[in-house]
Amino acid sequence: MSEPITVKIDPILAELVPKFLARSKQTVAEFHAAAESGDLEAARRIGHAMLGTASSYGFHEMAAIGKEIERAAQSGDLDALKALAVKLDVHVACLRPVFD
Repeated sequence: MSEPITVKIDPILAELVPKFLARSKQTVAEFHAAAESGDLEAARRIGHAMLGTASSYGFHEMAAIGKEIERAAQSGDLDALKALAVKLDVHVACLRPVFD
């Protein structure tokens, strides 16, 4: 496993973040399925939603991955989507929020 990724989060979000992270793990699984099956529209929707939601919680690197996913899906780049699925999986598994 990779090194932990520490993300400073506003303490006001402390109660919401665990649910967000649990949903993110489900989203990773859904994105893997979309990337493997070549479902570009599902991948695009997942990336777009991730971009907005992760940003609002303060997970800016995850939001950037969401933007990459959205762009790869729009351009039809299945190889990039599969690589991003792995990148996202590792990223989410390593996240360690710190409420500061």
